[in-house]
Amino acid sequence: MKVWKDGDKRGITPPNHFGGLEVLDIVSLAGSPFSVQVSKAPPGGGGEMHHHEEWSQVFYVAKGEMTFDTGNERFTLSEGQSVLFEPGDPHYTLNESEEESTCLVITVDHSRAGSRA
Repeated sequence: MKVWKDGDKRGITPPNHFGGLEVLDIVSLAGSPFSVQVSKAPPGGGGEMHHHEEWSQVFYVAKGEMTFDTGNERFTLSEGQSVLFEPGDPHYTLNESEEESTCLVITVDHSRAGSRA
């Protein structure tokens, strides 16, 4: 068992993200095939269009709402809703609301997932 008590820490703005969006690792990928992050986006914050070759990501909206764009489809999720992006799925994120959005982002690194029993 490992307990993380990082709720009071500030996150970082990852490359290709903008508008004050911050991501805080709750469980990092270091030595593990998965991670859990809290992503907080003020109004106008988000991430540019990108994809991950080896990662699946679930975005769970814990507070507020977040708009996603895949290049083919654009949709907004609100509290309690989620989306799964499989490896290679493009996604762009943007908080178009007037309140901060908080998402849990769960990532599975498929290149590592088969190496753990």
